[in-house]
Amino acid sequence: MATIIHKMKKGRPYYYAVESARVHGKPRIVWQKYLGTVDAIVRRVEQTRPEQPREAVLFDAGGVAALLRIAQRLDLLGIIDAAVPKREQGPSVGHYLVLAALNRALAPCSKLAIGDWYEQTVLRRLWRFDKTAFTSPRFWDHMSMVSEPALEMIQAALAPCIRREFGLDAEVLLYDTTNFFTFLSTANDRCTVAQRGHSKAKRHDLRQVGLALLVTREFQVPLFHKVYEGNMPDVSLFPKLVQELIAHHRRLDAQTRATLVFDKGNVSEDAMEQLVLARQPFIAAVPLDRLPPLAATPLEQFQEIPRFPGTRAFRAQAEAWGATCRAVVAYTESFFTQQLAGVTHNLVKCQKKLLDLEKSLARWREGKGRGKKPTVRQVHASVRTILSAQFMTDLFHCSVTEQEGLPVLHYEVDHAALDTLTHHRLGRTLLLAFRTEDDAERTIAIYRSLTQIEDVFKSMKNVDFLHWQPAYHWTNQKIKVHGLYCVLALLLATLARKIAVQARIDLTLPALLDELTAIREVAVIYPQGALAHPKDHITLSRMSPIQKKLAQALDIAAALKG
Repeated sequence: MATIIHKMKKGRPYYYAVESARVHGKPRIVWQKYLGTVDAIVRRVEQTRPEQPREAVLFDAGGVAALLRIAQRLDLLGIIDAAVPKREQGPSVGHYLVLAALNRALAPCSKLAIGDWYEQTVLRRLWRFDKTAFTSPRFWDHMSMVSEPALEMIQAALAPCIRREFGLDAEVLLYDTTNFFTFLSTANDRCTVAQRGHSKAKRHDLRQVGLALLVTREFQVPLFHKVYEGNMPDVSLFPKLVQELIAHHRRLDAQTRATLVFDKGNVSEDAMEQLVLARQPFIAAVPLDRLPPLAATPLEQFQEIPRFPGTRAFRAQAEAWGATCRAVVAYTESFFTQQLAGVTHNLVKCQKKLLDLEKSLARWREGKGRGKKPTVRQVHASVRTILSAQFMTDLFHCSVTEQEGLPVLHYEVDHAALDTLTHHRLGRTLLLAFRTEDDAERTIAIYRSLTQIEDVFKSMKNVDFLHWQPAYHWTNQKIKVHGLYCVLALLLATLARKIAVQARIDLTLPALLDELTAIREVAVIYPQGALAHPKDHITLSRMSPIQKKLAQALDIAAALKG
């Protein structure tokens, strides 16, 4: 073992590193290294200290790398570029759409700001394009290259890749629609997709765009979408999409037929007949008026569903659209109380309005009326307006007579109708299943999973992640491309959640994306250096235990290698 000794020369100490050993039984120095004086040793030590870094630069890494890794596994860039080829000059169309999808998933912003966001992420290091390549005019130029047939090609090519790479269970597929408001001017007649209609966000003053979505039951992975006119009701849209949905099912798995699940708002004679003729399995809620005797089955004949407390069901065969279906009438106590509360509220409100109307007519008969003299026809119209709420027309008996040239209103609550409504209608849902072998419990469970697609729509309206807005586009083609990369963002995020859950990290979509975006890449820059300087160092920020598990499960390191 080496030791340090000093030797005095002319009264000054000089230091040596030496090693000693016994030679012929006596201790001898067998190796020595001159170190110098104390001042020389201190000077050399100070010279070997690492330089102080000039600055540290942070880049968004975790979320971008995780979703980019999934895009790589799907060969998303290749699929898009095959559908929309361009000459090899700068970023491809695939780069623009993947960048837009990543931005929508993690930090939604306008095309004007997306270049700055790109510069602050690891994509700048991985792709090596300057941020000026992603200005808003160049973004719009590349979006213009994506035609509607290309959109369909991308969707068709993605579906089998998703199932092959991630092993999705597509036994049950959920279908539903939503809409998003825009700020398009009323005077813009170039865009026919954005129209005024029934806005789910209550923005009836704005033009809106509809989105139809087909997702898997597990993890709600989107497999098909369609952007459509905002004023088109669901019942009119669904028949037009049925053939596309059937074709999509067959591309996904030609051997087995997935069960399509949808709500009664989509049910129409045309659509249901198409499904039956194509022998497409489905589970759908239908209006109780479709099979009145079955819907009015006494509760005594219903059976308890142990899996769902407070739920009972009655199962029978039923003929519908020229086919034999399995019918399940489900009764739920919570649904009953909600409907009963709504009916009671409407009864009170309608009774008050009818009473106010009758008092107004009484003042005219007493010679105290003001304004235009009422007529029987006007009173009938007012009564129809008052009783427009669900069930109210059946629950009130109203008659209008004429006395001395003035209308007289008589009304009363029909207690027999109220009793029938309470005992044979409220709390009930009629489900029809075609070409399925599921029992009542499983049929109800599958139908109730439709609530999961509502959670997907809530995620797409989340202001932090997966947000549809801002959508500053004013032509049909641009809005449909916008819809594509918004759904691609949802696809990447839901697949990331699937991987996380399978690794026993069960987080909601917003919570998952929040954890991932907190992972940063840190570039430590030293003096006289740039990012590529040999002394510069790139590492990840300190991660929490859950972030470490996510980074490992989602293979973030592979994406960061470039």
